[in-house]
Amino acid sequence: MINGKYKKRISNTFLAAAASCFLFGAGVTVTDVILRAVAGMNVPAAIELTSLSIGLGALLSMPVCYAKRTHVTAKLLSELSPNRFTRPLGVVGSIASLIFAGLLFWILAENTLSKLGSPETTADLGVPVSMALMVVTLTLLAALVAALAAVWFSVKNEKDW
Repeated sequence: MINGKYKKRISNTFLAAAASCFLFGAGVTVTDVILRAVAGMNVPAAIELTSLSIGLGALLSMPVCYAKRTHVTAKLLSELSPNRFTRPLGVVGSIASLIFAGLLFWILAENTLSKLGSPETTADLGVPVSMALMVVTLTLLAALVAALAAVWFSVKNEKDW
């Protein structure tokens, strides 16, 4: 399907983008606090900038979590008898992740389609809601593809993404 070098590059790209979002959100918050304390000013739309960047960072990390199958499974069973339970629990866990990712994508895709062409914008930044939803929908599509890859790898009993 995809060789190891590309898997790592894809994962690192998503993780770097997520980390950048988290750092940006933290930077906005710290800058806002310092400006309030020192100059009595604030960063315009600081709360919205922070919320959107942290949320996007969390969404961007989802495809990597699905692809690497880092979901929670019943460790007790897989530790008691690894040869018997590790693979079946991995398959069940990745199928559950696929269902969850599919539902998230479906719900948000419907919402995004209903908002296309809408004049709604975010409160502080004025970003069109349809554009923001499109970014989230595309990220959830990547998560769905990663969850599908995780099912593929777990059925083939491949250990790594």
